[in-house]
Amino acid sequence: MTANATQEKKDMTQEAECTSFDALGLNQEIMGAVEELGYTAPTPVQAGAIPQVLEGRDVLVAAQTGTGKTAAFLLPTMNNLAHGEKRRVRGRSLGCGPYLLVVTPTRELAQQIESVCRTVAKHTGHSSVTVVGGLGYGPQRNALKQGCDILIATPGRLIDLMEQGACSLDQVQVLVLDEADRMLDMGFLPAIRTIVGATPEQRQTLLFSATLDEGKVGFITDLVKTPARIEVAPVTSTADTVEQYALPVSLEAKNALLAQVLKKAGSERVIVFTRTKHRADACRRRLVKANITCAVIHGDRTQNQRERALRSFSAGEVDVLVATDVLARGIDIADVNYVVNFDVPEDPVDYIHRIGRTGRGGDVGWSLTFVTEQDFDEFNDIEALMGKTVDLYDTEGLELGENPVFIDPDRVPASKVPGKKAKKKRRKAREKKAASKQVQASSKASQDRPEEASEGTERPSRSSSAGRGRSGKRNQGAGRSQDKKQQAKPSRKNAVRSSDRKRSNGGNGKRRNSERSTEEVPAAFRPGVRSSGVRQTPKPGKRKRSQGAKNHRGRRNSQ
Repeated sequence: MTANATQEKKDMTQEAECTSFDALGLNQEIMGAVEELGYTAPTPVQAGAIPQVLEGRDVLVAAQTGTGKTAAFLLPTMNNLAHGEKRRVRGRSLGCGPYLLVVTPTRELAQQIESVCRTVAKHTGHSSVTVVGGLGYGPQRNALKQGCDILIATPGRLIDLMEQGACSLDQVQVLVLDEADRMLDMGFLPAIRTIVGATPEQRQTLLFSATLDEGKVGFITDLVKTPARIEVAPVTSTADTVEQYALPVSLEAKNALLAQVLKKAGSERVIVFTRTKHRADACRRRLVKANITCAVIHGDRTQNQRERALRSFSAGEVDVLVATDVLARGIDIADVNYVVNFDVPEDPVDYIHRIGRTGRGGDVGWSLTFVTEQDFDEFNDIEALMGKTVDLYDTEGLELGENPVFIDPDRVPASKVPGKKAKKKRRKAREKKAASKQVQASSKASQDRPEEASEGTERPSRSSSAGRGRSGKRNQGAGRSQDKKQQAKPSRKNAVRSSDRKRSNGGNGKRRNSERSTEEVPAAFRPGVRSSGVRQTPKPGKRKRSQGAKNHRGRRNSQ
């Protein structure tokens, strides 16, 4: 970054700390929308971006979810946006626009943006259309035919409608690429290039991302011209309102452990994240059997099913929401008590987004991450990214299996996150080890089978052997029992502090992240004695709220 860019970013940060919406240059119509939305003061990203967008500049914005990015681009663009009129093309009367195009990776994000857009449009008079997958083409084609000022779309569905001749982007004046890094991670680069190529060259482009790292978004930074660069809340940081815990567990005990944790810590308003659709569905089935009400969201669910799951969770009709990373970014769900990472995410950045679903708006939340031998390295990568270690959860009363992975309470985080080559190398090494162990297990089963058959013994099913854990020895650390039906929040008493840790922990292995249904691959277990350095079991009771949030509940900015 140049010295000028650094100074510019610094000046924007200073501005963000002292300004108000009145000082940003928004017109009276938009200020009326600001009041209706309940915004009291601009967030740093809003204070930095809004003046630049109002001036017509391209912008590159790096900010975490929950920092108010949606308002940061909608308020200034709708402040400047013209209102469309009917036009004639080749003798046909066509609808106007769109003049503002917002492209975002998921249906849920698109609908959240649409919600804010409609509130602002009540004051500005703009029309909007949202097109996403999972819904019928007919209504969306008809809406586009009528014309709109603003189009909010997911890349796949927009490309489909363009190929059908139902959507033209030749009038786009402002293009917003929201969660750009996520779209690239999901393989949307060709689609983005196609969409951008269909818009006029003379346009304003706003690129919002969790990071501006060249390795993440360098493929599309050429789409902006002499942009203002705004970076707030670096992706490596986690909210101070989220207390983080890790729970070491044997692979064979992991499935049964989830219900145990939810009953111990309280199951009300909890989000559980998994890596794949298959495991999300499996978690839901197990929780239902354990009499825990839950809903599930992933890429294979229809749009109606996803909306119904979100509504049920938001309304308190179900206690637990199980989801893949489709829900990790940008979704603002109020009052989430805590987050469980049933699977450690492959990308450490996704961990930041996942746990950011709790501890929002000044509330205090917490997160718990299951760590097995299979994903021990990914857990180390997360701590390396954050530059700090996670506290160990009190395992009193939990069945962790015979050989849970050992996590040194005195560890220090790794100095850096491994590169792609290093990750690929360790993943291959682990897969080779797992394959060898699987061959050994198959050989032993073949040798034992005649004897079992002669004795009339029924071999255990694959699902039962993988889904039930054996009771492990209880952790000897401090902890206390509590009412399973009460909500819980971590206590800081007798905690293992990150600053006191000295030794680092190692590991190897990597597993590819995918929402495709996959079978669990057996892996070697890391033997070791469980540590006694843990925080106390979360105490029952209501979650704390920060002083700044006490008087403004329901009036906070959301992405």
